[in-house]
Amino acid sequence: MDTASKRPIFLVTGGHGFIGSHVCRRLFKDNLGHIRIVDISTSSFIPDSICHEFILGDLCDKHVCEYAVRGVHTVLHFAANMGGMGTIHSDNDPIIYDENHLMSRNLLDACVAAGVKRFFYASSACVYPDRLQNDVSKDVSLCEHDVATYPATPQGLYGLEKLNTENVLHHYAPRLDIRIARFHNVFGPGGSWKDGREKAPAAFLRKALVLKRLNDPAAFFEIWGDGTQRRSFLYIDDAVDGIIMLLKSSVREPLNIGSDRSISIDSMARIALASTGTNPDSVRFRYEKSKPIGVASRNSNNDKVSTQLGWRPTTSLEEGMRRTGMWIDQEIAKLISSSHDRTLPFNLLQSKVLGLEPTEVKFAILLPITSRGGASPDDCLLNLRRFASSLVSTTWRDMRSRRGTSYRPIIYLCIDKDDHFLLPKCGRNKPEEVLKREGVFDFFTIVNDRYPAGHVCKLWRDCARKAWNDGCDYMVLLGDDVTLKDEGWMRHVHEEFLSLATNTKAPFGFGCVAFTDTTFAGMPTFPIIHRIHMDIFNGEIVPDVFINQDGDPFLFQLYRRWNCSKLFSARISNGIGGEGDARYAKQHATEWTFDTLGTAVSTAEIWLAKNAEDVLPPKKVTLDIIIPCYRVDIPILDAILSLKPSPYCSVMFIIIIDNPFSPYISELVYKYSHRPDVRVRVNEKNLGASETRNKGMKESAAEWVHFLDDDVVPGEDIIREAEKVIRAHPKAVGFVGNALFPCADSMFKTAVHLAGVTYFWDIATKINDDVPWGVTANLIARRVKDGVIFDARYPKTGGGEDIDFCRKKRAYSLNHGRKGFMAAPNVKVTHPWWNGGKRSYWRFYMWSVGDGALVRQFPELAYTDATPNSAECLGLCGLGILISLPIWLASGEPQMLVIFLKAIVAVLLSNILHDCFRHLYRHPDRYVNMNSSLIGVLWCMSVIESSFIRMFSELGRLCGILSRGEFLSIGKRFDWFAGRMGEGPMEEEKKNNLERLMLAFIFLGLSAMY
Repeated sequence: MDTASKRPIFLVTGGHGFIGSHVCRRLFKDNLGHIRIVDISTSSFIPDSICHEFILGDLCDKHVCEYAVRGVHTVLHFAANMGGMGTIHSDNDPIIYDENHLMSRNLLDACVAAGVKRFFYASSACVYPDRLQNDVSKDVSLCEHDVATYPATPQGLYGLEKLNTENVLHHYAPRLDIRIARFHNVFGPGGSWKDGREKAPAAFLRKALVLKRLNDPAAFFEIWGDGTQRRSFLYIDDAVDGIIMLLKSSVREPLNIGSDRSISIDSMARIALASTGTNPDSVRFRYEKSKPIGVASRNSNNDKVSTQLGWRPTTSLEEGMRRTGMWIDQEIAKLISSSHDRTLPFNLLQSKVLGLEPTEVKFAILLPITSRGGASPDDCLLNLRRFASSLVSTTWRDMRSRRGTSYRPIIYLCIDKDDHFLLPKCGRNKPEEVLKREGVFDFFTIVNDRYPAGHVCKLWRDCARKAWNDGCDYMVLLGDDVTLKDEGWMRHVHEEFLSLATNTKAPFGFGCVAFTDTTFAGMPTFPIIHRIHMDIFNGEIVPDVFINQDGDPFLFQLYRRWNCSKLFSARISNGIGGEGDARYAKQHATEWTFDTLGTAVSTAEIWLAKNAEDVLPPKKVTLDIIIPCYRVDIPILDAILSLKPSPYCSVMFIIIIDNPFSPYISELVYKYSHRPDVRVRVNEKNLGASETRNKGMKESAAEWVHFLDDDVVPGEDIIREAEKVIRAHPKAVGFVGNALFPCADSMFKTAVHLAGVTYFWDIATKINDDVPWGVTANLIARRVKDGVIFDARYPKTGGGEDIDFCRKKRAYSLNHGRKGFMAAPNVKVTHPWWNGGKRSYWRFYMWSVGDGALVRQFPELAYTDATPNSAECLGLCGLGILISLPIWLASGEPQMLVIFLKAIVAVLLSNILHDCFRHLYRHPDRYVNMNSSLIGVLWCMSVIESSFIRMFSELGRLCGILSRGEFLSIGKRFDWFAGRMGEGPMEEEKKNNLERLMLAFIFLGLSAMY
């Protein structure tokens, strides 16, 4: 509101409609005040601004009226359910009367309460008695006082509602300054012209213009009735002039706003044809006498309005038709150019009868109930009463809707036959009695005598099949301990399915929408499906493998493949169940995310191929990102959870927290539990990386899983890059991404690279296809029923389990005609230096403790090295010391002990010098591209330290072998390249060990000489 100038506020109801928009344009242009529009339509046909303020709302809702009239001086009430004879007929009378009268009463009550000063009402010539308008042989000039006859016989209930509202307004006259205009067939640009609400001028102009376009001599010009009916028609500009003059006057009696020139409908059709340049005599007319025609003769008597306002029409009928015809011609051109329907012009030659009876959409509420498992059997009835109360309070508006669509909830109760508390032998049905007491009467009861107690999914199946056969449109899967929270959830469900069809190009009804469960946020625990689902699966809502768990996520994951699953805003609370304990033993369907889900997806694909009208909706790549999480580093997780997929990829983030005592869990859950694409689970105790990743895989139902560590920083486009490689290599078992480290700016960090323990972290840049394995910091794998999981026998902290996983996945894939792991160099993450880069060799030791088991696990990838490595040499020296100690203590001769101590020094020295030789002389080119800032002496010092890291790793491998009793693995090596690089790496390893051993013997010999 323009509070500075204190201009009066004009509220125009229906301000985006035909007459309302023209009036708003005049008020706005003449700057008569602050113009506020309230309408159910968001725009008018006028492209320019016509108001200062707009409210989207339905006047059938009294709260909209109360909000709209705040601070208003003048209300101009044009809003109405109306139209021409295609709309104003007996079938629509009750709906039109109820809706229009409700709007007017709500608005009047709000105006009086808000202190509105002036009220303009758009009445109609339909208020005049029918009996005065039945003589077609003469013009009937209707005066304002002609309505005052008894009984009142206006034209249909539309006219009766207008007349009754006029009478109601007279009762409000002491409190409101009333103005009433009775309009007689107003026409002009912006009016309805093709939707069944158009009046004769627009309908005739449309048909004349289409005939001219078609130039088809066989085409007819359709006229409803025999053409002798007589009417007068007023051009819109004249109507607006009359309204403005009436507003400025002090006349409080109803006035006709119409033309006093009467013309037959037949003549009107000829004027329409002539205005488009068509000779009426060349046109064949077809008279449809079975269609609604209205009264025989009607004309406006303008004596009173002329005397009291000095108003008369100034635009001739012919000129008005010419102007209107130009506008409709432009609209026809737009419509035809945007449509591929070749029959469209022929369809425009016919007017249609519009039915306003709302389409009924039936919601089947599938409600298995039981008295078992609670503290008291009465708890079940108490829960049911709460549910019924919430159902009534959240559906009343949808059930009473009169415009377009109405909604009807039907409860399908399912009760165990042996539940004698709910179904006592006396024949009473206690649940039905509870529903009736709460005002719910639309229900059916299905008695279960087929399944054991607690088989909820089985009961859902029976209820859904009954509802499907009964013609229900939606199936809502609920439990008997839920409470609905939000009013209007049924219409919102319907809108969500319409939105899914529009956005995904899938047929309407193809999809799944789920409530927001306030007790289990982010999980689709109570899904809603359309009867299309039942059609696709021949009346089965979920497969028979489901007992009482997993049916709801199955439906959600099924339609996720086409991005047709959605968690919508309407809330529901669940008293018992969800993530916590239930009243029955939870029974999960075995591995339903594989064959069961895959079969359902294939069935849906076949149905889509047969039923999609134009283009099949694109199937999405489904990818679940699994993050085993111990640190619960919120900023790092924020970065991961902010990653965005392309429109053709569906992603879920599955975070499994392996530290139940982390103080940051609650913050993470608070920030992300509401997101349906984020699932947070907490282990009851620390399980380690392998078991935690396995839990993540069990949570997944996607085609692919992407493992990320909880300390990596992913590239912003990592998901899009992952999708690219998945689509490029559909037969690959998985993809190995790059895990890069920040610049090595210290001796320790550089030594880690030189020691080779991070060689495979960026293997995707070194090997293109059939990559032997990849680190789980950034690894993508196909999720298939191959039985491959991370082996928990490897250390909790990691070491060997990633190689074991990759090799087994690869073997299964190759055996089934697919390929191994492919390189994905653009799927990048940055891995921080552990502990901020502080020096610690323990991590690499523990890795080797685990990966030493690979020799026994994959003997085909192991080879024998006759030369002991540094750990084995040191082990032999240690054994020699243990043997020589007692000899020294017994004999006092330390020579043997000294030899072994010198041997330890020789082994260490030979390994250090040999690594210096390799890195600085033999293969310096291998480290040209290493991401390190060190040079000179610091580089050399890093080379020396790398020897200790390598030897420490080899020592861990030996200790792991010994601790597991795998003594035959001593002296054997695992080929980290799994044969991918031929014999080269193995021969180089043997050569290096031999050279180090020879160098150690030389040093030992030299020590003996001196």
